[in-house]
Amino acid sequence: MEVDNGQSHTQGTAPRRQALNACDACRQRKTKCDEAKPSCGRCLRLRLECYYIETITSKKSLSVIELSETLKRMDEKLDAIKQLVNKSHGSERLPEISHLTSTSFEPHFSHTSPSVFPSTPDDFARIYATSPPFIDRIRTFEELSLSQRHSTAPQHLFFWGCSPLQLGNSESQYPVTLEISRSKLTTSIAGPRHLGSIAPGQPWVTRLSISELTILARFYFAHFHPSCLILNEEKFYNHDIGQAVTNGFPNDTNACLVLLVCALGSIAAFHTGHEEWAQSGGNEEIYIDHAGIGFFNLARNILNDAQVPDWVSVQCLLLTGLFYSAKLRVYDAWNVINRACCTILILVPLQETLEAYQCQLFWIAYLQESQLLAEFDFPSSGLGSLTSSVPLPVIPHAGINSQYRQYQFFFLALITIRKLLNRIIYHVYHRDPPHDSSRSSSSVLDDQSPGFLSAPISLFVELDRQLEEWRSCLPLGLGFPAYSSQDQPTIENYRTRSTDERLRDQLLSRYLAAKAITYRPFLYRALHSNHARPISESEKRLAHTSLNAAALATVYSGLHREPLTLLLHPINSLRNLFAAEIQINFALRGGDSCRFALPLNWEMVKRVRQHVSAITADLSPTGARDYEFVKMLG
Repeated sequence: MEVDNGQSHTQGTAPRRQALNACDACRQRKTKCDEAKPSCGRCLRLRLECYYIETITSKKSLSVIELSETLKRMDEKLDAIKQLVNKSHGSERLPEISHLTSTSFEPHFSHTSPSVFPSTPDDFARIYATSPPFIDRIRTFEELSLSQRHSTAPQHLFFWGCSPLQLGNSESQYPVTLEISRSKLTTSIAGPRHLGSIAPGQPWVTRLSISELTILARFYFAHFHPSCLILNEEKFYNHDIGQAVTNGFPNDTNACLVLLVCALGSIAAFHTGHEEWAQSGGNEEIYIDHAGIGFFNLARNILNDAQVPDWVSVQCLLLTGLFYSAKLRVYDAWNVINRACCTILILVPLQETLEAYQCQLFWIAYLQESQLLAEFDFPSSGLGSLTSSVPLPVIPHAGINSQYRQYQFFFLALITIRKLLNRIIYHVYHRDPPHDSSRSSSSVLDDQSPGFLSAPISLFVELDRQLEEWRSCLPLGLGFPAYSSQDQPTIENYRTRSTDERLRDQLLSRYLAAKAITYRPFLYRALHSNHARPISESEKRLAHTSLNAAALATVYSGLHREPLTLLLHPINSLRNLFAAEIQINFALRGGDSCRFALPLNWEMVKRVRQHVSAITADLSPTGARDYEFVKMLG
């Protein structure tokens, strides 16, 4: 490939070819590499371990096509790695990482912005759409049915040998048990306090003016819409809201949409100091749980009658799921999201071509379901089977409005990081336990060892590399520096973040969570090491990376900076906090021999917990039970 670096070449002299894809061994020796796969000629001849670390050139003239091809090769590499490991019968195991150094493997810190990033959402979508899907049809069910198949759900940490608390298999299902057995949400259809006293049974929604409904809509579009683009904002203001008011909120899905927006807007208004939009009636103590409930129950009653297999019904179901998620009602959220996914499964095969907003709804449903199934063992709808056939969403003319363009970028980034997380879980944690009769009985690798300890080194290298490539493709405004063990964020007092800050911190939190999960096997090794099998310095660094990234992810999640109900997927943020607390406790119990794994300021996690403990007890039985375990650990 020829890259024009902006310098003039002597006429008749061809520019030098840049070997962007040399293997790591040849790159470090600065020798010529024939780039053969799976092993180059030099490594094959010298019997060296050969693996490729894809790079993106920093030249400004790199085209989207070249970038797409680079990412495509990255995506194909995991399958090649897996095939090689299978052929070698798993001989490349976790212990043999003494050759890894901080410069060749551990993520480094850089304050510079990415030199190559897409300029429009269309560019961003093409980068990923042209690559083979991260989730193929065969793996979909295994990746989306997670809690019995991987060790990343927080309660699975209690299966570790170093845990002072031990749970049985049935006990570890307590999140699902608690969520399906909680009481139903109130069916009250009382209006907001803003309207004053209303006689029982008297219709109140028609008393609201368009200007009052618009106030609530603005709260919705300011707090929920940027991270979940379910509606067309312009159409909502110009058509939907006026039609609902003019027709007196009839029993149709358009009126349902408006009521659901008002329900979510009431939550945002209440939690930003506008208590007049709280639920009327009852006492002050239940207002936090009942904000928006009157609007919501009116909408739910309409949806029960008006729902049909169409895309407007899908929008209503997704908004309903968003409301339940904000209320931390996990089972209810899964129930309606599953209905939305099943409706989409009916609609997609019936259409020759999907419109952009329909693709958008598909991926929103996919994300919402994936986030819930990452923590709770509910059945999957099977929507993931269509991910290879539904293109990434790019709304036409999104580049005209810079703010909307940022929202679109954020949404595309969410899709790709979710795919990366699923891929990390599949390749690292969906593995059989290691078996090796030559191991000493005192080794950390025994017959009871988890399967993730058999993951090959090249797999960690490649997964980390893909995560960094994802980060480098983020545009200005959403981008952030690479992970650094020296990062010391401050735990600020409550302060509402700007929309851009919220979006960026959400992506940063997910990036850090992915780092933590990727390197968790090294933390396991550190916590279970002994004199017969000491750990190397590189293993120590990666164990610290895992635990430090987990702690930082809780800080950047916004748990201590915004009301819990206004966060995107708040139950996932709470469970990530729980996982970090468990692992920090394990490291503290390990004494001086495990101090190296602790974050520099691990007590910041305690401060985040103090901030959310009271509201968690009120809103989430799973969160409350998690906190009981934290207190039992001491």
